[in-house]
Amino acid sequence: MNLPYFIARRYFFSRHSTTAVNILAGISIAGLVVGTAALLVILSAFNGLEDLVKGFYASFDPDIKVEARIGKNFTYDDALLDPIADWEEVATVSKVLEERVLLRYREQEFIATVKGVDSLYHHATGIADAIYRGEYKTGYPDAVIGIGVAWHLGLSYVGRSESVQMYVPKASARNLLQPDRAFNQDVVYAAGLFAVQPEFDVRYILGDLSRIQRMSDQENTVSSLDIRLQNNVRLRRFVEKLQNYLGDDFVVRDRNDQQAAFFKVMRAEGLVTYLVFTLILLISSFTLFGALSMMILDKKKDIHTLWILGMPKRKLRKLFFSEGLLVTVVGAVTGIILGGIIVVLQHYFGLVSMGSGYVVDSYPVRLTVLDVLKVLITVLVIGVFISYVAGRRMKIGQLKSV
Repeated sequence: MNLPYFIARRYFFSRHSTTAVNILAGISIAGLVVGTAALLVILSAFNGLEDLVKGFYASFDPDIKVEARIGKNFTYDDALLDPIADWEEVATVSKVLEERVLLRYREQEFIATVKGVDSLYHHATGIADAIYRGEYKTGYPDAVIGIGVAWHLGLSYVGRSESVQMYVPKASARNLLQPDRAFNQDVVYAAGLFAVQPEFDVRYILGDLSRIQRMSDQENTVSSLDIRLQNNVRLRRFVEKLQNYLGDDFVVRDRNDQQAAFFKVMRAEGLVTYLVFTLILLISSFTLFGALSMMILDKKKDIHTLWILGMPKRKLRKLFFSEGLLVTVVGAVTGIILGGIIVVLQHYFGLVSMGSGYVVDSYPVRLTVLDVLKVLITVLVIGVFISYVAGRRMKIGQLKSV
């Protein structure tokens, strides 16, 4: 029998009296429960926020984007790139050409980025689901315009009733001060307006690929290949396969790599928040140190008796280490259960609302096994450290005179 653990368990579940020690132990457990639950809820909230943002980008970014390693555009090589569409992992391949353009509607002007896209673009991305008004049509002479761009132009009409002048710089242009020679001009009609998120809505207009290639004097030139994968494809393995096939002249990026800077910021914010709440949990856990210290004083007669009977100092310290570990485990498990219940209620019933004007009604959350393990390990490490320090501070010699 593990005697130190047996005695610690008896102390923990003792109901014979309610002393300051018992009250302080209860406060320690309550602090651990609240801190553990709060940490789990915060991590789940960051997961939900990341999923929400990824959902926004999924409407505009493909699963895989292939770009030139050097330069903005590249010449489309049929022999090299066409076979990719026949790979078993690939669902759709779309060609895209991006260029800066000047848009003019009535008296308003705005500089935007036009994406020349082919007929498969809406299959490679989820842009068709992001149409705010009108319909998705990018064949000549129609275009789909971001609501931010439309706002700057003062454009509210969709259809063929109102046209927008579009000026595309020629690739061969040397002097932009002569617009008649430096720009090609045409008109587009807003078939629809899309709303993805402000970064895209205020920047992009989608038009016909072949038209943009002609207007910019870049026949058979693209900026990227946008690829949508079949379901259940192992992403990293496919990226490596495609990169090896294309060689060093191209860069293959998955959806996270396409927005790498943004997701790095999100991960950094999540890490900082995790560290801050861990620090708060550590501070609140010092009540456990106080509870163990007071328990050592309260049980000094028992300690002295056990020492006289031959229990070594190591096992006496282990007794109170086990006591602190019991408090930690009970607080951690209870806190995880409480935090899990809060997350589930938030997910299904929306306890915390985002308020009006947001794309979702309630704050998004997602609970993962990894976060549960992370929180459990964090609390256990803190509890083990505090219990060890409290046990090492016990001086047997000071209790001989009791």
